[in-house]
This record gives sequence, C-alpha cells and structure tokens, in this order.
Amino acid sequence: MIRKDFIEAEIQKLAQVLAKILRLKNDGNVDDAKELSSQTIVDSFGLTEDELDSLSPEEFTDRLREQKYSAEKLDMLAQFLFESVYPFEETDETFAALNKTAAILNLLETDYHQQSLQNISKREQIDKFLNNRQYE
Repeated sequence: MIRKDFIEAEIQKLAQVLAKILRLKNDGNVDDAKELSSQTIVDSFGLTEDELDSLSPEEFTDRLREQKYSAEKLDMLAQFLFESVYPFEETDETFAALNKTAAILNLLETDYHQQSLQNISKREQIDKFLNNRQYE
C-alpha cells in the first residue's frame, strides 16, 4: 500500500511538471519548456542527454525493462520525451527522442497492454515526422 501511494504521489508530481511545461509552451516560452522537460527526464528517470542520444531504441527498451517502471511512469516518460522536442525540428536530438518515445509506446502496448487515444495521436505525429525524413 505504501509503494502504491508513493507511485501515485510521484505520478502526480510529474503530471504537475508536465502541466507547467505545457503552460510555458502556450505562453511562448518554448526554450524554457524544453529545458524543464530535459531536466525532469534527468532528475526523475536518471536518463542523461548523452544516453538518450547514444542508446539504440532496443537498448533503451531493455534499460526501461530493467528499471521495472510502472506503466504510468513510462507513459509520463514518453510525454516528457515528446514535449522535450515538440515542436519538431530536424535535428539528431529530435530524431533520437522521437525514436525513444515510439519505443516506450511500443513497450506500453506489448508488455503492459495499454493504449490511449493520446498516445495513438502522438504515435501518428511521430510516424509522420520520421517517415517524411525517409523520403527527402
């Protein structure tokens, strides 16, 4: 019961940070929002930018499985990664973050049997952006 309460409190805290990121973006502070998102990924998930850039999607998925995150925490990580590069720019950082986000969404579907309309929408945006790169 204590673990469940801890996880719920942690998810609530992450949701509040995500709401702040979205407010910053709505106010036109995209750079501040991206910085807060990146910092939260480091602080809450222990993932550095170097790891996000260097790990393959498969290595990244294996690392997430080893951490045994709850589905809710994985979903939050996907949202933070997505928001850390949205709006999308054609940079290596963006492509790496989007590939990792897609890997998390796959993990949620295959291992946790979870899907949401929000994640389906994110996947479509990611696929469209990544597929446009292939045809250039």
